[in-house]
Amino acid sequence: MRNLRLMKRWSNTRKRADQNARTIIPFLLTLAIFLAGCSGSQPVKPEDQIVRVCLQPIPAYAPLWIARRKGWLQEALQEKGLGSVAWSTMRDGPLQNEAFAAGIIDVALTADTPAIIGKAAGLDIEVVALAAKSPQSLAVVVPIDSPATKMADLKDKKIAATKGSFCHHLLALALEREGMTLKDVRFINMSCPEINTSLQTDQIEAGVIWEPYITQIVDKKAAKVLMDGTGLKDGNEVIAVTSSLAENSPQVIEVLLQVFQKGAKFLQEHPQEAAELIAADVDLEPAQLVQAFDRINYMPPLDQATIEDLDATQKFLHEIGVNRRTFDISTFANTNFQAESPKE
Repeated sequence: MRNLRLMKRWSNTRKRADQNARTIIPFLLTLAIFLAGCSGSQPVKPEDQIVRVCLQPIPAYAPLWIARRKGWLQEALQEKGLGSVAWSTMRDGPLQNEAFAAGIIDVALTADTPAIIGKAAGLDIEVVALAAKSPQSLAVVVPIDSPATKMADLKDKKIAATKGSFCHHLLALALEREGMTLKDVRFINMSCPEINTSLQTDQIEAGVIWEPYITQIVDKKAAKVLMDGTGLKDGNEVIAVTSSLAENSPQVIEVLLQVFQKGAKFLQEHPQEAAELIAADVDLEPAQLVQAFDRINYMPPLDQATIEDLDATQKFLHEIGVNRRTFDISTFANTNFQAESPKE
């Protein structure tokens, strides 16, 4: 319950949360408490544990979507006597933070910013690997007929992004490169689906979004990319886990990362088959997803440069008032589970 109170402040900044998810999380928390009471105080045997993994519907997590469709994680856990997996899907990182706080997930694939926000708010979580880096998977987009050709053209214009997201950070960095700050534009907090709708109805002059929303609106020829994260923001996607899972079940995490690598290798060797398998899961057409694969570096190392980048993100979140406190990033980035990148 303490974690739920800590997360309340961040939840209140999300004006347009997914109402269905907000309704079900308290129910699941109640159910989890009930089941815990029924089970007594006996520790769960490794072969009886259920690893609860939460995905988002975006291409950066394609390797684990493939593993889910093919049953690889379930199979690998059972082969090693490590229990089974229960899958869930949520729209974004803030909802996953609420699920962590409620104690109903053990693993989440999410962007770096919501994971850092959760840690700063008191969640006992850590990052055990990078799922992906993809600076081209976050971008500033403008209406297709916009005269803007550079960020300076957006001075005093209405620009929307999800507050506290890595797109919000990209916007700040892009403006800084042009000698501007967030105060030089009219910032509006919106979710990516709302941004795409608002761009098409002339309610905003620009938006900062991530995949699959970039491909969706650009392929409709309703918007164009003004700039992406290349050279400014890597678009770090992380695998976040509860500290208790990392401490008590490291073998589970090792299996999870091995299966993720297996999925990454599969999509590299069979991109069309992989795309057809999971296109509906990430709301793209197979041809669009094949192109997205080429823009994503799956499971790069969680190295010192990345850790420093995570710390820079933390400082940004503190500066804009999303996080009230900072923490030692080394307590967050767990490098004990390093693995070779599938692209090496």
